[in-house]
Amino acid sequence: MSTLTPPATTEVHAGEIDASPPGGDRRADLPALLSPVMLALAILLAWMLVYLLVLSGFEKSHDQDRLYNELRSQLAEGTAPVGAPIVAGEPVALLSIPDVGVDNLVVVEGGRSEQLKQGPGHALGTVLPGQAGWSVVTGRSLTFGAPFGRIDELRAGDDIRVTTGQGEFTFEVTGNRTEGEEIAAPAPGEARLSLVTSVGDGWLSSLRPSEVLYVDAKLLGKPVVAGPVTGPDPQGIGMRARASTGQLALLAVAVQLLVLALIGAVWAWFRWSRVGAWVTGLPAVLAVLWMVSSLVSRLLPALI
Repeated sequence: MSTLTPPATTEVHAGEIDASPPGGDRRADLPALLSPVMLALAILLAWMLVYLLVLSGFEKSHDQDRLYNELRSQLAEGTAPVGAPIVAGEPVALLSIPDVGVDNLVVVEGGRSEQLKQGPGHALGTVLPGQAGWSVVTGRSLTFGAPFGRIDELRAGDDIRVTTGQGEFTFEVTGNRTEGEEIAAPAPGEARLSLVTSVGDGWLSSLRPSEVLYVDAKLLGKPVVAGPVTGPDPQGIGMRARASTGQLALLAVAVQLLVLALIGAVWAWFRWSRVGAWVTGLPAVLAVLWMVSSLVSRLLPALI
């Protein structure tokens, strides 16, 4: 005789049902969230290094070509500047240092970061090279083509040649010194020239400039009469980074443009076509990124 099993009953739950996903450690999602951010920062850092060490050199070369043509015309016409006032960034001399591979570099007026992006700069408050007195020319050691990247190799007796609106002059290197070391002022009727840049110390010293180097030279021959001299630059010469309110404002605007360009490129990628996004978005992003990089470089010490 078989036994009948009563049918199973179904219970109805009248309360609210919790449909949330099972609990877990939310910290496990943190690497996934940080990964794109770290990748973007790494790409941005790599771009800045490529810009400062490589691409900025092309930017300087373009400026040098323009300045060379301008100064050559002024020298031929006899209109090259020989004294103050001289507009900042205007060409004032040609500089050649055969022993370190410097050939006909155009020296511009001023020693701030925006001027030294174009090439070596004549420091305000000093006479022009070849004039009686002390002339100072500053230059970068690492970025924008590193025009003074090898002047620490100069030794006593090496030649420095300068051409200005008053003629051609040859200086002989007498030695070098670091910032803070004293040196006697030129005697009356004597012309001196100091080349100034930054140098480092220890491993990878060329990539870590930390102090100011002066290479001093004396004129071989008789100097010309000094023209009017402007007052010294209140920012002086040194390794301190300086940023004005105007520069920071321009950088802020440029960063906003970069964000808008990236958003537009992403929108085109998903809503338009990938080919169209590459063709139109990539040039726009690179152009704005170049502008941002150029503005950031102005915040670095002028001698780097």
